[in-house]
Amino acid sequence: MSGHALRLLRQDHRLAELVAHPFDFDLDRAAHGRVEEVRLASGGPLDAVAGDDTGGTYFVCADGSVLYAESEGTAGIIGSSADEALELVIGLPGWRDYIHLSPDDGEEKILARVTETEDEIREYYGIDEERAELRAALGFPERSPVELVGRLRAALLRTEPDFVLLNADEGCAYDRLGPAGPPLWEPVLAAGRADLTRLREGDHTAWRGVAEDPGPAPAHPAGRAVRPGRGGPGAAAAPATA
Repeated sequence: MSGHALRLLRQDHRLAELVAHPFDFDLDRAAHGRVEEVRLASGGPLDAVAGDDTGGTYFVCADGSVLYAESEGTAGIIGSSADEALELVIGLPGWRDYIHLSPDDGEEKILARVTETEDEIREYYGIDEERAELRAALGFPERSPVELVGRLRAALLRTEPDFVLLNADEGCAYDRLGPAGPPLWEPVLAAGRADLTRLREGDHTAWRGVAEDPGPAPAHPAGRAVRPGRGGPGAAAAPATA
């Protein structure tokens, strides 16, 4: 879970300014925090390391993964490390427009979408020389937009169940950023099903481990509450049923 590039940014003011404008990864915004307090449903730690001009926040999680939380109530993993997340925001400055793209869409569609977005950005900011300078200074290779889109999609699909973000005061879960993954109950129950299979197969060494397993952390939500203003008028939080 390398944070080499993040350390370099913190040590070099010019690089930090460059990644803040035009790539919208602003280290100074981390000090201001979010309007609302948030926490992971798993109970794991969150370290705010940067923000953007839309009110979004970049958090580093315990395993090094970077969770991006929008101000509008959606959140998702965008990289397995700070370095991977920075490669994304530098390589794809319009990455928020690509969260529903997939390698299955094909190179032609992906490149057309990236070209359209980056041409719009170039009307206001220079990005090509700046991107090359940052890649050289931070030691990043030049990856194709297609590869970066694939990495983004793979990261977003890892968001649930381990990185569900909650409003700390209300306990409401943020909506998932990007593509819909498998039903949440599948990864949550996978470990229990594996244990049950071992027991049914007569693996006596499994008994002690299963008996001592405390199960999911109490902080993990039984279901997803509806955030205020979502789900239509009068929408109410409802716990999941077994």
